[in-house]
Amino acid sequence: MRLMHPLLSAPIHWQENTVPVLVAEPPKLFRQMVFDLTRQAEGEGGPFVLSLQYEPLDCGEHLHVICNYLNLPLEDRKLTNRFQGLLQSIVWEELPEQTDGLQRSIADYLALITVRMDCPIAFAEGDYVLPLLKALKCRPVLDGTEPLERLMQYLSLYNHFMKTQCFILVGMHAYFSPEELREFYRMAGYEKWTVLLLEQHMSAPLPGEVFYLLDEQLCELRLDSADQTE
Repeated sequence: MRLMHPLLSAPIHWQENTVPVLVAEPPKLFRQMVFDLTRQAEGEGGPFVLSLQYEPLDCGEHLHVICNYLNLPLEDRKLTNRFQGLLQSIVWEELPEQTDGLQRSIADYLALITVRMDCPIAFAEGDYVLPLLKALKCRPVLDGTEPLERLMQYLSLYNHFMKTQCFILVGMHAYFSPEELREFYRMAGYEKWTVLLLEQHMSAPLPGEVFYLLDEQLCELRLDSADQTE
């Protein structure tokens, strides 16, 4: 996968066991990049071009921007639709006998209610199980207690339901310690997540990081952490 921007001389591309870090030092440029990436992740146009095997990808489907590590929402329409699709597949394809049994039990129960009422009543016909699960608020959750644990659960969830995702992580170096980042990079490599860190300031490179720096004069510098000592 590759990500291109007009200010970069060549695309950012992902390689095994490396994590690209895009540093935009000018505050206005950093802010604009965050805004542009967020809007493009919502399906709007913008200057970034995401591609796979040189074929452009729809950023609205394949780009995900994370800025707030304390609030990781799961109400995204794309995630909800895919979760409901998987739930429906399990209910009707993997558990058909149990689902049919529950359907009959609910229908029998509704019939008992009907004969005990003093007035005619009617119930909606058709599927009872999925509406019941919806009423019970069956949904994905993050049960981790630490911010890093919840972030990794969040990425794992999205990567499971929506393939070929590119995660833009804004300000990771300001929020997580070097030890936490190393743990995150190990998990990202194991799970094969496509992640890009977007930072405003250059920090001491960690193993595996590849920096793409745009300085105050918009000059570009590319730096591999292997070229530096920690």
